[in-house]
Amino acid sequence: MAKPTSYRIGVIADTHDRWMPRVAELFKDVDEIWHLGDVCEQPILDTLRAINGKLTVVLGNNDSTLSSPLSLNLERDGERFYLIHILPQRMPPAADWLVYGHTHRPADEMHQGIHLFNPGSAGLAKHGAPLSVGFLTKEKGQKFKASVILL
Repeated sequence: MAKPTSYRIGVIADTHDRWMPRVAELFKDVDEIWHLGDVCEQPILDTLRAINGKLTVVLGNNDSTLSSPLSLNLERDGERFYLIHILPQRMPPAADWLVYGHTHRPADEMHQGIHLFNPGSAGLAKHGAPLSVGFLTKEKGQKFKASVILL
């Protein structure tokens, strides 16, 4: 069996118990979904699992009723990802990517050799930022690339 030529992760954060139906359309063909916190209520996770059963979640500062870790270290195809809701003051050791939420504003930048990525908020816009989700996409033989899609 041939290896897939690409791998795509749907990245979502700060839904705050608000569901935007366009997310289901955008995430329908992803290989997995990462939610970066401030889910607020379980039904959002149930909806995401119905789109793709491979769902990874970290807790946000408004997720007191959910049981997920505060942060996670993951590896995908040789690249190391650190998932957390609130951007830490110190960069995590041994990570290529720091993927976070909380600010409700998309970000895609390098800092101290680590790729910082925030998909923005998919449920509660603040500070004039539009609603958005993100994707981490890897083409065969290349490194992951980040993108943001406005809802």
